[in-house]
Amino acid sequence: MAEQKTADERHASWLELFFDLTVVAAAAQISHRLHGADSVGQVAACAAMYYAIWSVWTTTSIYANVAGERTRRRAVLRTMLGIAVMAATVPGVWPELVPGEHEELKGRTAVFVVAFILCRVIASRSAARDGQVVAFWPATQSLMATPWVVSIFVSHSVAYWLWGFAIAVDIAFSMLGASNPHAVEEMTERARKRQEQQDRQQQRRLARMIERGVTPDQLPTVPTTYISVAQVERGHLDERLGLFVIIVLGEALAQVVASNTEEAWTYAVIAASLAAFLVLVMLWQLTTLYGFTPAPRTTAPLEPWQSLPAHLGVTASIVAIATGFGALIPDAAHHVHDKDRWYLFGGMALYFLTSLFAGLAGKAPLSWYLGWLAPSLLATAAIAVFGHPLTGWGLAVLAWLILGWFSTYNSRERLTRVLRRPRPR
Repeated sequence: MAEQKTADERHASWLELFFDLTVVAAAAQISHRLHGADSVGQVAACAAMYYAIWSVWTTTSIYANVAGERTRRRAVLRTMLGIAVMAATVPGVWPELVPGEHEELKGRTAVFVVAFILCRVIASRSAARDGQVVAFWPATQSLMATPWVVSIFVSHSVAYWLWGFAIAVDIAFSMLGASNPHAVEEMTERARKRQEQQDRQQQRRLARMIERGVTPDQLPTVPTTYISVAQVERGHLDERLGLFVIIVLGEALAQVVASNTEEAWTYAVIAASLAAFLVLVMLWQLTTLYGFTPAPRTTAPLEPWQSLPAHLGVTASIVAIATGFGALIPDAAHHVHDKDRWYLFGGMALYFLTSLFAGLAGKAPLSWYLGWLAPSLLATAAIAVFGHPLTGWGLAVLAWLILGWFSTYNSRERLTRVLRRPRPR
C-alpha cells in the first residue's frame, strides 16, 4: 500500500502544478503522432521523443525537490517553455514528407533537439548553483549531448540508433551511478573540483577589479557555495510522480471521449468505450494502491533509481494504451489495424513488464508472480500476436478482463487479512 503522508511533508507548489500543464500538450501530440506512424522507425521516434520530454520534466521536478524554497522560478518557467516547444515540434520530427507538402515542417527536428538540450542544461546548472550533487538520479546534472546533436545531420535510420544509444546511456548511467557508493563519491569530488575552479576564477576577477581601482568595499558580494549531496524528499517526489501519472491518465480519458464525439453510438462503440473507461479506472486504482509502481512490495519504498524507470515504463504504457483505444473505438464493430492492436496490447505488455521490474525491486510475493502477473502477461502477448480475427469491441473487452484479473490481487489480499484477523472472545 502507498505510504501515508505526514502533516509536515512538502507538497507540490502552484508553480510545479502550472509546469505540469505542458505534459498534457506533449502527451497529446505524441499520441496523435503515434496514430499516423507507418513504420517501426516512426514508433521508435515517438518513444524517444516521449523519453526526452519525460526526462526534462523529471530533471526539473527533481531540481525543485532538492531546492525546496530556493527553487528558481525563472529556471522552471524556462524549462516549461522548452517542453512546450518540444511538444509543438513533435509532428515535424522526421516526418515522411511528400515533395511539395508540409514543407513548413522541415527543420523542426533540430528545434526539438536544441530545446531538449537547453532544458537539461537549465536543470543541471540550477542544481549546481546551489552546490547540490543529485546523486540519487545523476541524469539531473549530466547529459550525453553528442549523439543528439549528431542526429540532426545524419539520415533518419542512423539518427534513430543515436537517440536510442543516448537514452540507454542516460538511464544506465543514472541507475548504476545512484546504486554505486563509489560513483556517488566520484560525482561529489568532481563537483567539488568544479566549484574550486569557479572560486579561483571569481577571485581572479575580483583581483582585476582591485587593480583597476575598485575599493574593497565596492566589490560585489560573492556568496559561498558549499558542496553537498542532495537528499530526496520522498513524499514530495512520490506526489510529483503520481501527479504525472494522473495527467497522462487524463489525456487518455480525453482520447476516449474524443473518439466518441463523431461516431454513431452503436452497441459495439458503447461496449468498446465502456471497456476503455474501466481499464483507465483500474490503472488509476493501481496507481493509488502502489504509488505509480504497479506491483506490491514487501520491502521499504523503492529507491529513486528504481522508481523513476518504473514511472517511465508506466506512463509510456498508458500513452500507448490510450493510442490503441483512440483508434479502436471508431472501428469497434470491425477488424482493427494490426498496429492499433499492438498499441493497446503492447502498451499493456509494457505495463506488466514494468510491474515485473517493480516487483523484483520490491520483492513482491511469489504468489503474485505466478497467479496474477504471469497469466496477465501471457494472455496479453497471445492476443497481441494472434488477435487479428477479433473485432475492436472484443479486443477492448479482453483488455478489460485481463487488467481486471491483474487488479484482483489487492482484493484477495484484503480478504486474506480479514480472515486472519483474530476474532474477539
